[in-house]
Amino acid sequence: MHAFAKAVVLAAGLALAASSAHAVDPFFPTFGNNGIDVRNYDLDLDVAMPSSRLTAKATLDIRALEDITTFRLDLTGLTVSEVLIDGVPAVFNQRNESKLTIRPRVAIPKGKSFKAVISYAGAPKPIQDPTVPDDPSYQLGWFTYDGATYALSEPVGASTFYPSNDEPTDKATFNRIAITVPAGYTAVANGLLKSTTPLGAKTRFVWSMDEPMTTWLATVHINRFDVKVTATTTGKPLRFYSTAATPAADVASYAKSRSMIAYFETLVGPYPFDSYGSVVVDDPALYYALETQGMSTFPLGAADEGIVAHELAHQWFGNSVSVAAWADLWLAEGFATYFEVLWPNRRSPAAFDAAMRRMYDYAVDAQLGPAVVDRPEDIFSDRTYVRGALALYALQLKVGTETFFRIARTWQETYRGRNANSRQFILTAVDVSGDRTVSTLLSDWLFKAPVPPLPGGQPSAARRLGPAPKPDLVGLRCGRGSHRGAPAVCAGAAAN
Repeated sequence: MHAFAKAVVLAAGLALAASSAHAVDPFFPTFGNNGIDVRNYDLDLDVAMPSSRLTAKATLDIRALEDITTFRLDLTGLTVSEVLIDGVPAVFNQRNESKLTIRPRVAIPKGKSFKAVISYAGAPKPIQDPTVPDDPSYQLGWFTYDGATYALSEPVGASTFYPSNDEPTDKATFNRIAITVPAGYTAVANGLLKSTTPLGAKTRFVWSMDEPMTTWLATVHINRFDVKVTATTTGKPLRFYSTAATPAADVASYAKSRSMIAYFETLVGPYPFDSYGSVVVDDPALYYALETQGMSTFPLGAADEGIVAHELAHQWFGNSVSVAAWADLWLAEGFATYFEVLWPNRRSPAAFDAAMRRMYDYAVDAQLGPAVVDRPEDIFSDRTYVRGALALYALQLKVGTETFFRIARTWQETYRGRNANSRQFILTAVDVSGDRTVSTLLSDWLFKAPVPPLPGGQPSAARRLGPAPKPDLVGLRCGRGSHRGAPAVCAGAAAN
């Protein structure tokens, strides 16, 4: 290994060490808690329907990152009745409406692992989305509607239904998500469905996500679902949950997940989880899809193939490899947008190039800032989605398609189950390509304000004819942040 490669590997190791130290994200400083590392969540949720009132017990396996006399977890709007630390009752309070403060009877030394069992109850409600703080119509967390319920928590809504360390770098397994509901309802969550047990007038569904997951990706859906179960080409379960209100066209689009997974695996490696599925929420108020881990969530009428591909791509990029900070969300949304464009154009490199160059023309006309954003209001903006995808396209043009996908595969293999940041991506790209100038190219796209020229510099037809329109991507029109659209817009896009 030559000296430069050694420097790359050393720097990558140092960056990983830095990103692995759990810390409150500066974009959302009131969420997350220092000093602890949650290793696993075991959730036992008993949900009364149709009210969705919750009686629950959460068991958290935690490692102390410092000497602990008191620690906190995020929990909002639910009342705790008991906390046990390694079986011993602990002192606790909820004086802060969004925090559960716990004082163990005996101090916990740095490095020690312990178990916290928290019993709680209440009627979960969504909270204000802090990326749109002045608009009460934007909420996240646990929603109840028309006798059904669902939980969508990006970026910080997990605390609406379970106690958590709600910041992106504290990934944990969820080896048991048990949901007990009245008979006739189906409860859906992340991962593999381990068991379905009749309990008289109730039914318990037990799910398990054995790969590390960030807190906001945990989901619960309760409705009178129909389910179709198939398998991937490698034999992993594929589950599709719909209701009587789900359009037939949506069901047909979800079925294409099987061929999408097979195609993506040829490019970036094996699908990273034990199962995949899609669940349709028939709440007319829901207008965006979300890549909830192993079980993507979709609104009615939004199952365009592009957005199905977008949420599926997130399973590799954003879920398996998660961002180390919200400022780096382009590492999730940029990749997902890239694959959203690639899937329908996979058989025509010329068509893919044309679509990406139209996106580039729009970025230039809109004067999009760098892909790495500097305030929470921008994490769901065109900078994250469009300029993030274009950074990847520029990298592809620079190093060639074969090397580009080797970079993407190496990125996935290196950081699977972990968090990573933009600097680490640059180091990976330089190391795999062997081209030091890649660092300058990516730095310009990720950190500098002017939209850089694409390698090769050829303008598209749209650029020569005049101002470019906003890209016709379902992920943009039906997405979040500045990409949020009214339900009619999302449904209309899906019908095209």
